Amino acid sequence: MEMISNYRAVTSFPTPTNADLTFQENLGSAVLYSYWSQRDLERTEKTTLLRTHTFDIQSGRVISYTGPQEIKNELWNKFSPSGKLRAVVRNEIDQKKEDKQYLEIFDCCRKLKTIDILAEEKHGKIVNNDGQFGSFEWSASEKQILYLAEKKKAKTSNFFGNKVTNTSEKQGSDMSNTDSDKIRQGDGFAYIENWGEQLTERVCPVICILDIDSISVKIIEILPFQSPGQVIWAPLDSGIVFCAWKHEPYKLGLKFCCQRECYLYYQDIEQGSAEVLSEKDYAVRFPRFSPDMRKLIYLDVPVGGAHNQCARLIMIDWATRTRKVVVDTVGNAIASKFPGIYTYNLERYVWFSDNVHLALSSNWRSVNAILIVNTDTGAIQHISNGIDNESKTAQVDGSFELLCVKKNVLVLVYSALNLPFHLVIANVSDPSNIKNILWIYPDGPQETLDWLSFTILTHKPSKERTHPKFECLDYESILCLPNKRVDGELPPLIVFSHGGPNSVFDTSFNIITAFFCKCGYAVVMVNYRGSLGFGQDSINSLIGNIGTQDVQDVKQALEDVIEKGVSSNQKIFKFGGSHGGFITTHFIGQYPNTFMAAASRNPVVNLTSMLSATDINDWVLVQAGLEFKPTSVADDKILPHLWSLSPMSYIDQVRTPILLMIGAEDRRVPPSQGFEYYKALKSRGIPVRCLVYPGNNHSLTNVDAEADSLINTVIWFNTYLS
Repeated sequence: MEMISNYRAVTSFPTPTNADLTFQENLGSAVLYSYWSQRDLERTEKTTLLRTHTFDIQSGRVISYTGPQEIKNELWNKFSPSGKLRAVVRNEIDQKKEDKQYLEIFDCCRKLKTIDILAEEKHGKIVNNDGQFGSFEWSASEKQILYLAEKKKAKTSNFFGNKVTNTSEKQGSDMSNTDSDKIRQGDGFAYIENWGEQLTERVCPVICILDIDSISVKIIEILPFQSPGQVIWAPLDSGIVFCAWKHEPYKLGLKFCCQRECYLYYQDIEQGSAEVLSEKDYAVRFPRFSPDMRKLIYLDVPVGGAHNQCARLIMIDWATRTRKVVVDTVGNAIASKFPGIYTYNLERYVWFSDNVHLALSSNWRSVNAILIVNTDTGAIQHISNGIDNESKTAQVDGSFELLCVKKNVLVLVYSALNLPFHLVIANVSDPSNIKNILWIYPDGPQETLDWLSFTILTHKPSKERTHPKFECLDYESILCLPNKRVDGELPPLIVFSHGGPNSVFDTSFNIITAFFCKCGYAVVMVNYRGSLGFGQDSINSLIGNIGTQDVQDVKQALEDVIEKGVSSNQKIFKFGGSHGGFITTHFIGQYPNTFMAAASRNPVVNLTSMLSATDINDWVLVQAGLEFKPTSVADDKILPHLWSLSPMSYIDQVRTPILLMIGAEDRRVPPSQGFEYYKALKSRGIPVRCLVYPGNNHSLTNVDAEADSLINTVIWFNTYLS
């Protein structure tokens, strides 16, 4: 089948996920270690590959490189500050089929130690690099390692019989590890909260310090009723700095939710005293010290509101504890003006060697750019395209991701919708002036895909759709066209809306869009108002207007594309997941004669039934324009309003055949949402098919599920196209 070979083609490109640099000062060279993720379709898993490149820092000449080597079972792999030691955390299963974790120490020649870390019985499993909690840090002295693990599980027993089992700590417990050794009778079936979608194994993290010489582990006790994470060493290894999320009165999902109440702390290790570093009513993320340890930066957003927002960059002078706003939020971002900081992640190493400038990647409308920030003045430069040093030609409209900054060398990932991911190194001689960057392409020049082209379109809401409070807002879409046409016919069009709603499509390589175009479809990816990278006003404009403003923005983008005459105005399809599925199911209800067919992954269809079932019930109320409190319940005043905003309220108008794809373990949008929609459509005689993927969460990114869902989507569209 041709579409299977098409899918195999677009998934054959690996994605860089992490990188580190070590410098050989006497040789004037550096070694780049890069980690890549690649789908193995036959093994139905994502493999991790390690590559190395040695290059001359001044000329950019690549001296040597190694091909990809598969890495298995590694949670962490980190060099010590001097680069002379390396620590690896590895997951294994022993002969008794029991989970084991080993912490291994290497020098340049051999393995020095292997520590059976769980055998110490001080804590549960070490937390991996989950993007939310996980930390793994060498001390400056290289004698200790700071990391995060799950709290040691309590022992429980039944009322009858002698069977003893291990159960996660009760929520909010501030019991010591000594107390957890006691057997709790009758607690075997106690409900245990976790941090929700994609963080279900995060229950009660604890901060740990391993002394490498004595192989002893110390647990750092913090304030009760908070979950610590993102922990780093403070100057002189005398203390630690960490974020702590409140988990009382109960936990709400954290994945993709940066507005949860969270404070930044400094804790002296010897004295045990904790000092709050951040402001009240702001949720913090990603503390990072400058190389000289004199400055501490972090990001924050107001507690509550939209799940992702325009962030502030805050800096603390460590000696005086003076706090200042380096980069503030941006309300209205017009044209090419700086739109603010938007990121789900901040890399571990972001500072330049001058201790003044730092780099981070952020959404800038429909591209992802690299920001260079002067922390003294707040001045911002941005890199939104690479320059080829020989031809001096710009690679425009692509997107960057930052992997790390060491000294004045940036390791970046560059890609575009028609250009697969590849590494780019930027040697920045003067961070205050980025016009003269030495660009290094470790793998040589990259060729664009000859079967796809794209352009960014700008849309201005019509007068009747202008937001009364935010009148100047515009939005964008990215139009992708297949370059191969059948008999000169215009290609059918897929209208693709992203989830969130506070996320964004950028121009980086997108497997879904590439696959659709490879199969002959044009795709328009719509960044409706409420998307990231367009200013905080755009985000705020959607609150209370879901189901209308977002749907109409997508409708206008569709009309603008059709008006250009680049795609068929009769052969139109709708695709989207999560909130993109919310828009999809709204659209086929409000405008039933627009699409030939639709497909949706884990769609939100009924806010009234979702409110009490999702891990982020605050999302339902906030996006509906209602106040959220932990005590909020679905009463007779809330329910009618939520129903009026739900796609299910248009169910009797739906005529469009739709394919539903559901993750059986989805905590964000409960599977019951899709099943409810399936039953409603089937009982009304509307063509509907439902696919359910066991073991998959909201993202449907397991290799077999991702492949099956996308190939079935094209089959579904082709059926109604013919």
